Amino acid sequence: MDADFDARTFAEAIEARLLGGPRTLSPRGLSERAGLDQDSARRLWRSMGFAITDDDEVALTDQDLAASQRVKRAIDLGIVSFDEVVSIARLTGQVFAQLADNAGAALARIALSHSETDFDGVVDLLADEILPLLEDQHRYVWRRQLAAYVARNAARYDRDGLDDAAVTVGFADISGYTSLSRHTSESGLAGLLELFESVATDAVGAHGGRVVKLIGDAVLFTTAEPTSGADVAVDLLDAWPADQPSVRAGVATGPVLRRLGDVFGPTVNVASRLTSVAEPGEIRIDEATYGVLAADRRFRVVEQAPRDVRGYEQLKSWTVRRTAD
Repeated sequence: MDADFDARTFAEAIEARLLGGPRTLSPRGLSERAGLDQDSARRLWRSMGFAITDDDEVALTDQDLAASQRVKRAIDLGIVSFDEVVSIARLTGQVFAQLADNAGAALARIALSHSETDFDGVVDLLADEILPLLEDQHRYVWRRQLAAYVARNAARYDRDGLDDAAVTVGFADISGYTSLSRHTSESGLAGLLELFESVATDAVGAHGGRVVKLIGDAVLFTTAEPTSGADVAVDLLDAWPADQPSVRAGVATGPVLRRLGDVFGPTVNVASRLTSVAEPGEIRIDEATYGVLAADRRFRVVEQAPRDVRGYEQLKSWTVRRTAD
């Protein structure tokens, strides 16, 4: 590494390019110019994950002002309510914080690998070439995801909006992960989780499903109907390497509450409980899912003894596998 390379100076240079200019506004000054009351501006800023400790500290830029003015205009036009803006900002902040952690580490590696070259050249490379590529990719993925959402839910729209059509919810996790994590190196766990995420997302995407969230050693996904949900679970287990700790899954069908990209409610709870009673390498389904799969010759379903689980007495379940071709 070049002895003259100053990480703090480099960070300040990148920050200036990212923020579009110097910090010239305080939170108080921004709220006044944007037409937002100070409490609302503070709540909006914090919902995105940014701390405000001093309303008079010069910490904001013209980009921050422009974004706040767009929010104010959307509210004034009746497009969204302020509470809806805060909810969207909270979710956006969480998603982009994760993206920033990942991208920031990559940018740091690039900067260090070029630290012996011209300082301004490294800043220009990152700000003018690499960052626009990342931004374009984020925009592309977001648009494709939005298009996929519309396609998945087209049948659920009517003149009054979305109906209460049921969806299929699936959970899958790595059996014995908690115990395994106590005896495995960090790099080993990272490799295992990366493998799990890759196999899970491939299986969900192959059947038109949606990954709701990845939670360490577990994935929560939804599909439009039971057969595709079962296909996801079966494909995930079939694709999982035999030399790795086993994976298990639970699939349930019914109505869900959707909020900020997540799903909640009894159907989600049942899918989770089914996963908890499944043996390693096994898929458990609920009665609603069984009602569809039992008539599908591609699947073999076998009833299991009811089990008492948290929140449910004598929960019925069936195992499912694909029949041999």
